[in-house]
Amino acid sequence: MKAPETIEEELAIIAEAIDAGIDPFPPKKEPTGWAKAALGWFMVIIMVSWVSQLLYRSL
Repeated sequence: MKAPETIEEELAIIAEAIDAGIDPFPPKKEPTGWAKAALGWFMVIIMVSWVSQLLYRSL
């Protein structure tokens, strides 16, 4: 499907979506924070692993 060239074409596409039962502007989801926590713990584990390897090699 090509991009609409005029505002009228874009409004027609939005109207078709609404008629088909598709919400073109869904409400935003609230962030849960799980992704940030998981990424943070992953970074901590990687850093501890690198530091332990560095210290082991320096002995």
